[in-house]
Amino acid sequence: MKKFKLFSLIITLLAVFAGPALAVTELTATVDRNPVMVNESFILQIVANDSVDNEQLDLAPIMRSGLTVGRTSTSSQTQIINGSVSKTTTWSTVLLARQDGNFTIPSLEIDGVKTQPIQVEVIKASNQAGQASQPIFLKNTIENNDLYLQQTVKFVTRLYFASNVDLQSGTLSDPVLESGIIKQQGKDKESSEIVMGIRYRVIERVYSITPQTSGEFTITSPTFNGEISTDRRRSVFSSFGSRKPVSSIGNDLTIKVSPIPNSYKGSWLPSDLVQLNDEFQPLQQTYQVGEPITRTFTLTALNVNEEQLPELKGSYPSSFNVYPDQSESHSVLRQNAIVSQRVSSEAIVATQAGVYTLPAVSINWFNTKTQQVELATIPERRIEIVAADNAAENSLVTNVPLQQQEIVAQSCPEQEVAAESCPTLSELADGAEKQSLLLTLSGWVIWLLTLIAWFFSRKTKSSEETAKGSDKPEKSKFNNAKLKQACSNNDHRLARAELLAWAQARFGKHVTNLSQLSALVSTELQQEIAKLNQSQYSQTRSDWSGTALWQLIKAETKLTPSKDKKGLPPLN
Repeated sequence: MKKFKLFSLIITLLAVFAGPALAVTELTATVDRNPVMVNESFILQIVANDSVDNEQLDLAPIMRSGLTVGRTSTSSQTQIINGSVSKTTTWSTVLLARQDGNFTIPSLEIDGVKTQPIQVEVIKASNQAGQASQPIFLKNTIENNDLYLQQTVKFVTRLYFASNVDLQSGTLSDPVLESGIIKQQGKDKESSEIVMGIRYRVIERVYSITPQTSGEFTITSPTFNGEISTDRRRSVFSSFGSRKPVSSIGNDLTIKVSPIPNSYKGSWLPSDLVQLNDEFQPLQQTYQVGEPITRTFTLTALNVNEEQLPELKGSYPSSFNVYPDQSESHSVLRQNAIVSQRVSSEAIVATQAGVYTLPAVSINWFNTKTQQVELATIPERRIEIVAADNAAENSLVTNVPLQQQEIVAQSCPEQEVAAESCPTLSELADGAEKQSLLLTLSGWVIWLLTLIAWFFSRKTKSSEETAKGSDKPEKSKFNNAKLKQACSNNDHRLARAELLAWAQARFGKHVTNLSQLSALVSTELQQEIAKLNQSQYSQTRSDWSGTALWQLIKAETKLTPSKDKKGLPPLN
């Protein structure tokens, strides 16, 4: 008997899963509530009396009815009662209406079988009463709805869950604004709030919205779609009971955007507050010629999109070399305000000693609170540049030629003649000019004779050392392997030190910084030295690659004859 029952069960299961599909003969549609309130979600359930593919039901007619269609879930069920098999397929679709009135859910069709149309009444309700009657709802707020073009405003959406709602999954879309830039600021925050005596869990999300055209616009609310559990009882086959989809849409918001005032000049920057400052690194009283200085500009503004902040550059005398770095910008949410900041850095190197005044740096901005044009300014800076430590200590800073200074000193000894009786430069100009010309010609002749004598003595000495087999060039302090390794490892600090050693070995000890080296090499090598300076002295350092620098150094070194004792070691 038991074997017969088991055999019957197997035959029945095979008939269920392997037998031909039955045709749909009945299709019904119902809603879980009627009437409903504006923005209150309700469930449309369609049931077919057969196993049907999920995609056979076309919901497009509902979308044309004026109702908003949310998430749809599908389930199938098979029952065997006394050997009789029945199958059903169920679609559960979330619907809601954005305005009050009477709506018709049209007839839907599968395999020629249609549902009956359903009339749905949508009524208005007060915000508090409407919200309190829903287990899940959205509420949107905006900080200011009267804006200027490209003025950034904070948009906050809050999702409310009743404490008895068991949310299984969900997604929240972003708000929508025609011709606007929308960005989420920070992470979601979770809290709780009591509405009409009911405690809700609240998830808050903050957006920044920046309109790009003037006029009146509507910000379309975000939409929440999710699933909640309708039965928390455990079962053998599922850790939770059945689920149903839920959707919610908050209130849309209208904004008015004014254009740029005709009287405004310069780059358009609307903000509640703008601050501009700079910083020098290293910070000291004086700087040496050739010493790099990093100047960093920081522009901070409230309620402005970070992309709107302009890049800042300083203005410098012609005796300064400038190596700009890439700027960085970011936005953060602090104390309920959107704070945007742009940081721009540049390395400056003075080539001459002196006291310089760096011009003021300023930008225009429009105060959206006072509706007035204001100016953010960094005042002019005074900077003193002194000669490098290894420069000639007795070098004169006066513009008077050395020969004229000697004439003045000889004509007016301190201990013999009073200051009032000393001849002036104008009185000595004629004689000084003649003497200067004579001394110059004499110097050139002596220098030429010395050079000829040095050349012949060097040639003779070299021949003698070669004949003796004792010609061993003095080792240079420069190590090409270290420079190659620094470039291969992209080590800008070591590469800078070894590059300076290479320069002194090749051009002489008078080369004390990379600025002096740049004047002695090719344009391509000058560009690579500038990149090295940027990576070394910029506050926000970019990645530096030493491959190109090493290749140019190899090419430059090969120009030196290998027989020259003072030449560099061969490069690998």
